[in-house]
Amino acid sequence: MRVGFLAGSLIWGLAFTAQAAEDDWQLLRRVAQASRQLPLSGTYMHQSQGVLETFQLYRAAGDNGMVERHESLDGPKREIVRNGNELTCYAPDKKSLAAAKVSSMRLFPGFLPEGMGDLKVSYKLRRLDTDRVAQRDCDWLQLSPKDANRYSLRLCVDEGTTLPLKAMVLTSRGEVVEQHAFTELEVGPPRDRALLMPHNTKFSYQLRKPGANPLALPSAADIAAVSGLPQGFKLMRTVTRALPGGNKNVRHMVLSDGLAVVSLFIEPSGGERRTERPVTLHGTVAMVSRVDGDQVLTMVGDLPEQGLVNLIKSIRVSRP
Repeated sequence: MRVGFLAGSLIWGLAFTAQAAEDDWQLLRRVAQASRQLPLSGTYMHQSQGVLETFQLYRAAGDNGMVERHESLDGPKREIVRNGNELTCYAPDKKSLAAAKVSSMRLFPGFLPEGMGDLKVSYKLRRLDTDRVAQRDCDWLQLSPKDANRYSLRLCVDEGTTLPLKAMVLTSRGEVVEQHAFTELEVGPPRDRALLMPHNTKFSYQLRKPGANPLALPSAADIAAVSGLPQGFKLMRTVTRALPGGNKNVRHMVLSDGLAVVSLFIEPSGGERRTERPVTLHGTVAMVSRVDGDQVLTMVGDLPEQGLVNLIKSIRVSRP
């Protein structure tokens, strides 16, 4: 009788744990939606590589989806405006425009993908303790990779709106590489819609054009051409472009595990040598290159340097 009772308790406990884990993933889905869709006005700080910057964020519904404007309050003057699928950088000079392009690589608070299914392959999700950010109560969630070649993402989620109030990117040793956090937050669209429009418009650069997808969905041939990807990574987009000033073509492929995104550029080597030493470009974004036969592979993505090196060594891309 006692054995049956213990077995029943064990089964009940496992079922309860599985349901709790699924509830956490359901919560993360709501977090992802709020991080991209919740109308708001707020100020947030961004800390990376010893540099602390502050941004103002305004967001409201527009004709083509959500409209949001990020404006720097210190450092080079720059603005980043998202209008539906369109993303444009604005600045008063070229140097500030270059800084705007870098800032647009990771826009807080919308770090999470719209779909959560792929994340379960490569990441574990768990709840941590409670906290308080921008005078609002929040609960910590952490996405931890199942290998040491990716970053962890820790989010403090507002109890009322499920909006991420703070986000930290951590190494496998628990070191904080980059963090964002609201210091002031007002839920709801800005009272003046003029706050959604850019002000410093002398120089601009459109990263994503409205209604256009610069990278096409991969064909079966593209998918078959790529092998050696780590668990969870998939080929998401691909395109071939002619290089300026010559007859060479470069293939651009986008790889993702649902959280980390890596751009892979393939071009003819021309006999030159490339170093495999990785370079950190900004925060969590690094770059590495290597020669593979008569091709040069270059990767740019939000992976730890060693993770990016391991990925570029394992991947194999056949010629089209």
